[in-house]
Amino acid sequence: MGYRAGLAGRLALAALAGAAVLAGAACSAGADGTPEVTVRMVTPAGPAPTPTLPPGVSPTPLVPPELVVSTLEVYQAGAVLVSVTGDVIGGQVEFLGRKYPLTKGSQSQYTFVPVDTEDPPGEHALLVDVRMPNGTRGTLQATVRVLPTEWTVDYLEFTPEQTAALLDPQVVAEEQALLKSIYVKVTPQKLWSGPWLIPAQGALTARFGEQRSVNGSAPSGHHGGTDIGAPEGTPVVATNSGVVVLARELRVRGNMVVIDHGGGLYSGYAHLSSIAVAEGDRVEAGQLIGAVGNTGLSTGAHLHWEMAAHGILLDALRFTDGTNGF
Repeated sequence: MGYRAGLAGRLALAALAGAAVLAGAACSAGADGTPEVTVRMVTPAGPAPTPTLPPGVSPTPLVPPELVVSTLEVYQAGAVLVSVTGDVIGGQVEFLGRKYPLTKGSQSQYTFVPVDTEDPPGEHALLVDVRMPNGTRGTLQATVRVLPTEWTVDYLEFTPEQTAALLDPQVVAEEQALLKSIYVKVTPQKLWSGPWLIPAQGALTARFGEQRSVNGSAPSGHHGGTDIGAPEGTPVVATNSGVVVLARELRVRGNMVVIDHGGGLYSGYAHLSSIAVAEGDRVEAGQLIGAVGNTGLSTGAHLHWEMAAHGILLDALRFTDGTNGF
């Protein structure tokens, strides 16, 4: 993947560990179809500040912002890790009409930008507004291509008792509202670190996004998690570090644990036979949080594994297989 590079009115661009690093002033798409990237910096007008440094001492210049994106091509139900380095104290990312605040990490301001199952494929502008300590504001822009995902169909059979008790629209809606109220919150702190782990050993029995046919009905909707089939009692571990924000029994998902990884990113673990953590616990990647079970609306022992960024459910496996660029 090639990009133009330059300085002072052009674009500075370098490859960094497989990610695109964007910085500079402005660049438009070339004849070869390379994605457009724009950086616009605006310093507020006003009187010059009164010097406070001793004579002969020069002020330390601010480090200009650089935009780092994990990938410029992302699948539906995937996510792009967007980071801004340099002397930046905050900002937000806008993509597909949705806005997400940046969170302070160890080396940058960052956020995971989610792509929903129904977001349109094609090229879309990703805009990043940043703020610097001296009041300067900047806008960085890249073009990200959304790739279509082919959704499979899963045919499920439930007993009349299960259908009446657990597929009641009100029961489903209440549980979804509870989880949504958790998943939309943004903890302004990075709680995760390093690679993401698959939380249980077992066979993949249902993929994220599968459309569901229940008792012969027409396929509809999208499965909101990744199912891993395993014997009851199989250990379930945290996919990454964070804080437990839910550890209780739900009607549809059964015994469930939800971990806040900071910056608007969450992981969920459902249908557990037992729960080994409590709400408020700090957990590390790989730490035991429960065991595979068959609680709630379930046709057999398995782990239902969810990932959500800014309230949008995502394909958890894409956090482990490299297709998100990290």
